[in-house]
Amino acid sequence: MTRKAAAAASRTSRTWAEVDLGAIASNLAAVRACLGPGVRVMAVVKADAYGHGAVPVARAALGAGAEWLGVATVDEGLALRAARITAPILVLGPANSGEVSDAAGEGLSLTIHAADAVPLIAKAARRRVPRVHVKVDTGMTRLGVAPSEVAKVTRAVTAAGLRLEGVFTHLACADEPRQEITREQLTRFESILPSLRRRHPKLLIHAANSAAAFLLPRSHYGMVRVGLAMYGLSPGPAVRERVSLQPAMQMRSRIVRVVRAQAGTAVSYGASYRVLRPATIATVACGYADGYPRLAGLNGEVALGGDRVHIAGRVCMDYLMIDAGDRPVQPGDAVELFGDRVGTDEVAEWAHTISYEIVCGVGPRVPRLYPAARRGPDG
Repeated sequence: MTRKAAAAASRTSRTWAEVDLGAIASNLAAVRACLGPGVRVMAVVKADAYGHGAVPVARAALGAGAEWLGVATVDEGLALRAARITAPILVLGPANSGEVSDAAGEGLSLTIHAADAVPLIAKAARRRVPRVHVKVDTGMTRLGVAPSEVAKVTRAVTAAGLRLEGVFTHLACADEPRQEITREQLTRFESILPSLRRRHPKLLIHAANSAAAFLLPRSHYGMVRVGLAMYGLSPGPAVRERVSLQPAMQMRSRIVRVVRAQAGTAVSYGASYRVLRPATIATVACGYADGYPRLAGLNGEVALGGDRVHIAGRVCMDYLMIDAGDRPVQPGDAVELFGDRVGTDEVAEWAHTISYEIVCGVGPRVPRLYPAARRGPDG
């Protein structure tokens, strides 16, 4: 950690997250090593860059060679423009009529998820002609145009005076061991591509997410969309076996109270944890309001000094307690909730969820520190 980041951490009385932007760049390099020439990278920075901080991560990703940014909402895209980030940005989710003009005015590319979105966008665009990507539902059954409707929708896009920039789909099972469903999705997607390419030879075609970027070269087309892997988290065991990624976020907190508890002492709500022998119980200033999942308290551990110790009892809204045994601890000592010594995937397993939810759930009152902050070409 740099002196500046260390000083900031020393002023943080509760919980903080350290985000290594150098790890973001390293993970993107690992993705690029799997791609053929001419395949572009979209860095997906929706949901505040999966909780890592959209603007710093976007700048780091662009500095590491990403050509596009992906967001879920128009507001997310406008926030990047307000930070003077000029790279191409695709809004992956739907835009309502009140958002289209602002999005078009800031050069955001919009997604067509259904035929009725075409006249809505054309009418609401006003002065600037929006660039649009048509999303094809090949098997996710969430958003998108059916393959049989793509030709009609793309013709409507052209007739409405919109600029057809791309076409894409989303893979539902690219991180699963068996790839039959993914192959079926790609076959459906590829069935519509020849006619589209004839009519729109410069069309940007994309389908691959993080797992597919590493495992399915067939899905790379003109661009891959990298989310989870950019943050150093593995989309699945097959990716973990193939490439080493660097987790970009560490979540830390501080001990605020230490008490010596006798055997039989109850800890936390419900008295679900009882001390088996005399031990030091330390209160850590992090709870589920900070984003540490409540369910992880049942079996979870944190790193204290060079050791891992158990969480004692239920995680509270603002605090959790740990059983430090006979270790010497005092208020102000730092605790790692996840990071180098406690994996994000471990916390997710304890909470019966996935790593996406762990990092996205880090709360807004948790400051993000950037010890390896670098500025990209748009910063």
